[in-house]
Amino acid sequence: MSAVIPVKVVLAVENREYIEPLLNYVHGSEYARRLRITAFSQPEAFRQYMMEMNGMKRPDVVVGEAAFLSLWTDRQAADIPCLVLYEGEEVGEYGQPLLKYQPLSELAGFILETARQWSCSRQSMNSRQAGIIIGMVAACGGLGKTTVALNMSKQLGNEGYSVFYLNLETVDSSSLFTGSGSSNGTKGEGLSRLLYDLKAVKGEGLPLSVASYCVHCPEIQANTFLLVDNRKELIDMTCDEAVELIQTIAKSGQYDVVIVDSASEIGGRAQAVLEASHKLIWLLSDDVMSMRKCGLWLDVLEVTQPEEFEAMLAKTSFVVNRYTGAMINSLPRDFMELNGALPYIPAWKQVLHHELLLSSPIYQREIRHLCRKLLNESITQPSASWPLRGQRG
Repeated sequence: MSAVIPVKVVLAVENREYIEPLLNYVHGSEYARRLRITAFSQPEAFRQYMMEMNGMKRPDVVVGEAAFLSLWTDRQAADIPCLVLYEGEEVGEYGQPLLKYQPLSELAGFILETARQWSCSRQSMNSRQAGIIIGMVAACGGLGKTTVALNMSKQLGNEGYSVFYLNLETVDSSSLFTGSGSSNGTKGEGLSRLLYDLKAVKGEGLPLSVASYCVHCPEIQANTFLLVDNRKELIDMTCDEAVELIQTIAKSGQYDVVIVDSASEIGGRAQAVLEASHKLIWLLSDDVMSMRKCGLWLDVLEVTQPEEFEAMLAKTSFVVNRYTGAMINSLPRDFMELNGALPYIPAWKQVLHHELLLSSPIYQREIRHLCRKLLNESITQPSASWPLRGQRG
């Protein structure tokens, strides 16, 4: 019989009367061999421990109140799952919310499962031969697909993932964020050349090094293609060609995540993103026209692709962009649920310096939550949901 390796938990709660019953339960239950809990009731002691943790002291999961977790300044860089205890208040910025008062068996079980899921997700990501494909979708232009995609790219790149950003829009606006679209001084062979070479080797199974066709853009911490000079190449691209392009990048083994910015109009490239992506972010705006167009596009997809429609919905996260704190309009279809919200940033109305579009702390915080949710769901299907889930106008 193999030995059970216990999960190391740091618990940080001010009330000792909360800590003691939990410790007593764990010691006398089935979790005695599976959980090792180090508890703190003094914020300064917790902060000092987290600053000095290494080796055997490094926990597998941290559970605590927001007042404690706010003192752990390196929690984002530590790559340790963090559960923040709450009683109804908004605490999402400190980690995954966990109801403070619930049956001890459920509390201990959730802590154990969180550590297991996190470990599995990191192992799966490290061993993954093909990158996760995240597609950006919107029923009309101007909803911020590129803003979201490039902020996601920067966030994932900063967290150590290898990212490729692919823009399939007819008019590529990403250069507004990155300046020249290339910042490393190398030109790369370009998307046009890759498309040509894909046709040349079709059916021969010859591997292509995607990195040789692209450039690295440090502003978004990702590789990408230079802007295409001949837009007709994109306009004429078929769905099959776009799918092949996306999958070639993802299966190259060079990237953990491929973020695809699709065209807003229904067509071959947009269809390819719907088909090829492992996860879809469908952006919404809280206005009547955006909601109506979204509903109409969903109607078209349901009628024209009834068999694929349910599969598409299963991998779709509906996210409202430029969220101001409350939804005014109802979602256009009964089956839709909001899975996330990205805040409205007034300063972006007039931007003189493009780097400001990639440096809002508030926006980056919500992008970080969205990224972690998408990556975890793509690998382990965790049970956590967004605070906005199910909210209606």
